[in-house]
Parts: sequence; structure tokens; C-alpha cells
Amino acid sequence: MATAPTKQVDNQQRAFVRVDDYLPLSWRRVGEEEYDAILANFDKNQSFVTATDDVQSMLVTLEVTDKIQQLERSDPVLARILSRLDMKLNLLLKVFYPGTEVRPMVPTWVNLSGGGVAFKEAGLDVKTGEVLELRLALSLDSLVSIQCYAEVVKVFPEDPEGMIKAACQFRPILDVDRERLIQHIFKRQSALLRAKRS
Repeated sequence: MATAPTKQVDNQQRAFVRVDDYLPLSWRRVGEEEYDAILANFDKNQSFVTATDDVQSMLVTLEVTDKIQQLERSDPVLARILSRLDMKLNLLLKVFYPGTEVRPMVPTWVNLSGGGVAFKEAGLDVKTGEVLELRLALSLDSLVSIQCYAEVVKVFPEDPEGMIKAACQFRPILDVDRERLIQHIFKRQSALLRAKRS
């Protein structure tokens, strides 16, 4: 009988596990009218509108990273070879199709959770309450990114290195992308623990 509340607490705890990382990120401000239309579409369809010729959406269907990670258990040598081939293909695509990203994604310090993201940028000019469209890749070489919307909830003063940090809460993010983020956070935490032990 008590399993439903326990499961809900577990999901909430998973959503707020955090980790620092350095990942490709791009952002842009979203105006009030555009945001209203985005929310209306999301409430109705549980999706975001993408252009019909959006290369990004096509690449999502071709993503093989998860399958390579599964293969690592049964055949680590083959998994390593396929991973390197995947990286090379991604780099070639970036060379021959530089316009596949509408806004360039720049490797950025981020603090990730299932509920939001904080990121730092020199001269960052955002204000509390603004809504941003974010694109975030979960590895430095990935062409596939998570698209979501987030409200700026706090802007921190410039640090000694000249960086300004903005903390944002997802509003909204697709459930599948939130789960991808949470899985990435757990993998990153495991990697950091392994590195500390060795």
C-alpha cells in the first residue's frame, strides 16, 4: 500500500541529484508570446515544435551512444572501436555540415539536476524571471542535444574569474530528456567516484 508514495519520493530525490560537468550549451531568450505558444503546444502534445528540415531531430533517431555503452559489457573491444568511429563521424558531420546547429553550442561549465541547470558565462546578461530556450549536449562530441525551456531563478554576481552564473529551473522539459539527464548525472557521479578511488 505504501509503494506509491515511496516511488514518488524516489522520483523526487532522483530529480534533485546534482553534478558539475563541462558540456556544449547554447541558449536564447524567449519572448512572452512565443513562450505562451510553446506552453500551449506542450500542454496539448507533450512535445516541442521543430522545423521539418531540422537535422537535430533526425540525428536523435540515429543516436547510438546508449547501445555502445550496453555493448561495453559483452564486447569492450568492439564497443571501443565503434565509439571511436562514432566520434569521427560526428566530427566529420560538424566539418561538412556546420549549419546543423542554429546557434553554436559552446563547451560550458554546468551544474545539472533533473529539475534544472546552472551555467556560467563571461558577461552573461540574463535577468531573474526570463525564460530561456536551452540546447544541451550530454557529451563534448555529440551532435544530438536536449532542447528544453527554463526560467532564470537566480543570477549570481560576477566571480573573480569574470564569470556570471545563472540558475534555471526547467519549464518545461520532455520526460524522456529529463530521464536522459538523470541517467547522465548518475553516470558522471560514478565516473567521478571511480576517479577519486584510483
